[in-house]
Amino acid sequence: SGINAEYFFFQKQWYQRRVRGINPGITSYLEEMGLQSTFYSVEWFMCVYTRTLPWETVLRVWDIFLCEGVKVLIKVGVTLLLLAFNDKTIRDQCDSFDKAIKYLKYKLPSEMLEEDFFVGKLLSLDISERKLKEAHMEQLAKLKELFG
Repeated sequence: SGINAEYFFFQKQWYQRRVRGINPGITSYLEEMGLQSTFYSVEWFMCVYTRTLPWETVLRVWDIFLCEGVKVLIKVGVTLLLLAFNDKTIRDQCDSFDKAIKYLKYKLPSEMLEEDFFVGKLLSLDISERKLKEAHMEQLAKLKELFG
């Protein structure tokens, strides 16, 4: 039935878990800044990254999406977070919610978003269909507990 509350709850939990597994410092930073995934990822998903990535990169992401499915859209979000905040110097410079969200949404260096570089980072993430399905089922169970 389209994008719904279940999906946003799921993707929030998924981002936190995947980023924590790759770089716990980023997760701690996002939590410290109060930067919940709904502040940035709703636009990412609703616009299918067209307002975030350069057009050439968007087209490559869409090609991969058509071949591999929805997990690619989640991987793009994780890739953006990792590229944006992997450098502790950037995290130190973005020392407030406002600075962090502006950096993530509007000020990422263009070389990070360049087609070949970005897609290379995207494809290097190990997020399997099995892991995605397991996480989805776990989140569905949590939602049923919360909302009946």
